[in-house]
Amino acid sequence: MYDTSIKHQLFEINQDLIELTDRTRETISVSSDETFDDWRHAAKLFEQRLEDDLLRMAVVGTIKSGKSTFINALFSGDYLKRGAGVITSIVTKARRSDRLRAVLSFKSWHELNSEIEQALQLFPTLNWRSTHEAFDIRKAKDRDELSSALANLESKHFWSKGLRSTSSVLLAACLKGYPEVREIVSDQTETVVFEGNRFVDHQMYAGSEYLSVFLKDIHLEIPSGDLDRNIEIADCQGSDSPNPLHLAMIQDYLRTADLVVYLISSRTGLRQADIKFLNMIKQMVGTTHLLFVINADFNEHESLADLQRVAAKSREDLELIVKDPPIYIFSALYTLFSARKEILPEKDRLRLDQWVADPNITTFSDHEKKRFEHDFLQLITEQRYSLLLKNHLQRLQLMTADFRRLLDLNRDILSSDAAGAGVLLKKIKQQQKKTERIKAMIKSTLDGASNQLKREIRAEVDRFYDTGSGPVAPAILEYVKNYTIPYEQYGDQLTSEGFSDTLTAVFQMFKQDLDRYMAEQFNPALFRFLREKEADIADQFESITRPYDIMVTETLVDYRMTGGEPIPENGGPENGRHIELESLKTSRGLSVPMASATLDYSTALKTEAFMKLGFYRFVNTIKKVFRKSKTDYMAEIPALKSGVARMKKETETSLVFHFKNSKENIKFQYLFKLIESVSDEMFIQLVNRFKSYQTDLSNIKAIAGQDQGNKAASLERIDEIAEVLSQIRSRVGDLKKQIRT
Repeated sequence: MYDTSIKHQLFEINQDLIELTDRTRETISVSSDETFDDWRHAAKLFEQRLEDDLLRMAVVGTIKSGKSTFINALFSGDYLKRGAGVITSIVTKARRSDRLRAVLSFKSWHELNSEIEQALQLFPTLNWRSTHEAFDIRKAKDRDELSSALANLESKHFWSKGLRSTSSVLLAACLKGYPEVREIVSDQTETVVFEGNRFVDHQMYAGSEYLSVFLKDIHLEIPSGDLDRNIEIADCQGSDSPNPLHLAMIQDYLRTADLVVYLISSRTGLRQADIKFLNMIKQMVGTTHLLFVINADFNEHESLADLQRVAAKSREDLELIVKDPPIYIFSALYTLFSARKEILPEKDRLRLDQWVADPNITTFSDHEKKRFEHDFLQLITEQRYSLLLKNHLQRLQLMTADFRRLLDLNRDILSSDAAGAGVLLKKIKQQQKKTERIKAMIKSTLDGASNQLKREIRAEVDRFYDTGSGPVAPAILEYVKNYTIPYEQYGDQLTSEGFSDTLTAVFQMFKQDLDRYMAEQFNPALFRFLREKEADIADQFESITRPYDIMVTETLVDYRMTGGEPIPENGGPENGRHIELESLKTSRGLSVPMASATLDYSTALKTEAFMKLGFYRFVNTIKKVFRKSKTDYMAEIPALKSGVARMKKETETSLVFHFKNSKENIKFQYLFKLIESVSDEMFIQLVNRFKSYQTDLSNIKAIAGQDQGNKAASLERIDEIAEVLSQIRSRVGDLKKQIRT
């Protein structure tokens, strides 16, 4: 399924180059071990990068669209828990491996308690706790009080706009799951590994509503299927999950994904939730790397014609969002059953036999599945993978060119007498002075460019976050101002529960709506902005360094002291240097703030001034002013409106504070550091090529003065090495042509 021949050839070339550098150490006289160590390290580093650098594919879609089944079909086995529910706030990642194992990472106590505190903020009553201290699930008293409070709540508090309240789900799940994880969770992230026969045990955590809330990450290693080992498939939560945190988790993975596969169930076709989510994807990452799979439910269609009718309707709808959407129509469950037909349970085998009885629909599904595999691999390899290969091939060409020049320099010295060696030595020292001036010039230019770019980025980030004229922040604040409350619907609640609890319930609904609005509107705009700035940074540095790349190459050609043809660069520097941003960010420990961080504006709402003291006193004051009979709830509506106005005002203040903090974090902790990292990387790439000639040349005359027999033997060894090097260079050129075609 996956053609790895180019990668294997690259590994072989790397290994041959490493062996040649080791062999050359004893032959080359004018150089240092540091030069060969650098080349060896560079070749090894790429092998590791090619092995570790993941190509990420996100599988997304609404709840019950068949995402887990689809991924199981890719791996030809039932590995991922199917129908895991909507509470899971993690993305399950799977890769092919030599062994079967699941690695589960658990949240720390601090992370869990922070999530619980967020959920408690939306609790529809203020009077259930006996203390104002921070909640700690490890304390029996805190657990008992929360359990009692949840038990005393009426069922309506567990629902919001027809959906189960995410805060109540989280709280109940944490209480129920605590006894089973208390020995696993600690003050740090802990991992649990299930291998071999125990692999299936991970599904108990992934598929359990009350255990999955304790998980931070799941990585699966699967020894089956035809996927390459460096392709990671991610099972993302349903895009229509009621929990905004789930959407933020999906967004975080989408930012790193090289390909997105969107699943649409043939039972439902394209729904409103799909359209909404696809527009968000379009804004975040574009549609270039987006494939659509209409997951066919054979039991829902009487014939192939009926399935194709549903698919045609979905295509019409998709074309309103994506131009010429690549669509594939097949059954993930049928594909999975077909791969496991020898070991299927009786019930599943009977279903498979029933489907096979209609060869029209199954043959069509098989054909579409093969078409998907072909296009999927072509797309995922032609983009980032090909760029990674092209960049390294260019580096290999430059490295072998420098290697060849070093051989020529030693040949020139060995071919000279003592007088000629003196002339060479003088010319080499002149060239070394020239390279030092070039290095200083490059450093000065890059430093100046970095400072200028920081000033430009600072202004652009400030404009993005501007609460008066920015592209998103004003709309967020306007959403808060214009948020409407159906006050008349709270009459019964005012009568039965009183003013305070009713206002808190209103806040619960408001907060959940605002969280989703932030996730749907602010996050995509922010990540698109950052993607554009990253590209701008790379483009500007690549443009700035292009003339220096040519200057370095010309300077190195001048080291050919006795004339001869210049060494061709085979399309190297003239194409400029290309920064592999993802690899660079990984090596420098740089990462964009998590999508869920945009929801942290609510931490300011938890201050004593609002929730504990000022706001609560305000509520009590309002109650005294509007003290009426409990049945006369209309008299309390003005008080409720006043409370909501205060609530919205405090939220606006918190959002403005949050935007300010986020703005500074984006500038100083990410974009400015990225600028510095790209500048450093460009400098290193350019000046490292001079290292071969920045060595002690004091023994040149002694080398040139050797007897003719020794010199002839050394020249013969250099010629042999040069021939092997020429073959390596030819193989690199052939590989470059392969990738281009």
